[in-house]
Amino acid sequence: MTEQKGSLVRQLYMPAVLCTALWGSAAPCIKAGYGLFGIQAGQSFSQLVFAGWRFALAGLLVLLVAKCKKHRIIPRREEWRPILWISLFQSMIQYICYYIGLSMTTGLKGSVLSGTQTFFALIFAHLFLRNDKLNRQKSIGCLCGLAGVLVLGMGGLNGFNLSGDGLVLLSAVSSGAGALVSRIFTPGRDPMLLTGWQLFLGGLVLYGIGAAGGGRLGTVSLPGVLLLGYMVVLSAAAFTIWTALLGKFPIGKVSLFGFLIPVFGALFSAVVLAEDVFTLRNLTALALVSGGIAIANYVRTDKTGAGQAE
Repeated sequence: MTEQKGSLVRQLYMPAVLCTALWGSAAPCIKAGYGLFGIQAGQSFSQLVFAGWRFALAGLLVLLVAKCKKHRIIPRREEWRPILWISLFQSMIQYICYYIGLSMTTGLKGSVLSGTQTFFALIFAHLFLRNDKLNRQKSIGCLCGLAGVLVLGMGGLNGFNLSGDGLVLLSAVSSGAGALVSRIFTPGRDPMLLTGWQLFLGGLVLYGIGAAGGGRLGTVSLPGVLLLGYMVVLSAAAFTIWTALLGKFPIGKVSLFGFLIPVFGALFSAVVLAEDVFTLRNLTALALVSGGIAIANYVRTDKTGAGQAE
């Protein structure tokens, strides 16, 4: 039993926590990147140029990893439609809203609000998929997440503003829709092929929109390039590891760790951006959203080892 638990720690717990730590560091890294590249809060097109570089390069890196793993990386004709639909929601709409909105809010608020994508994914699945309806457990989790957002709206984390927080929340809605689209199109197809191309195409679109509007990276320095490189590796590595985990373990066991993303986002925001996150109201909002994600995704393992939703 001890040996089996140790194997589970190495094969599931540690990689999953690593992924959530990487994703949790994204929001403060983006805000730090704005400072290093001389991008101001109102320079939306420059923010999209920054996003475009990150995701186009991340897509290429995912495809390179797929190629090294002997995966096919040239899409067939029938695969372009799924790639474009997934890219529309998970790269284009989501990150247009996220990058612009994040420039007008704090790293902690961005992390907490983006964590609500889990709840939107559950709601969309309930509305559009026959075999994935909300049950009592998922509903309680969604209500906890909604309560966390309401705490933000009632003054938590310095209040709620539509131009910043509203756009980040809209990006979470788009991500939830993207999860639904992925669930429809991914079965029977190579997820690394789909994700590599959707990231690459999404990055090109983000860069194209930004460049067409006159956006640019104002100051290019070694620290900025290194940070961008970290964010490229972050996206590619986290996805690759997460996909491998989903291939070996039940979805519920893996997705349960998603509650750590806002937690790591809060910690990195405090360290990297020196934000004051440790207040009662802030921690309440964080606990509600993270706890809601954990409740909604919790799967109980019975004595035979099969996963059962509570």
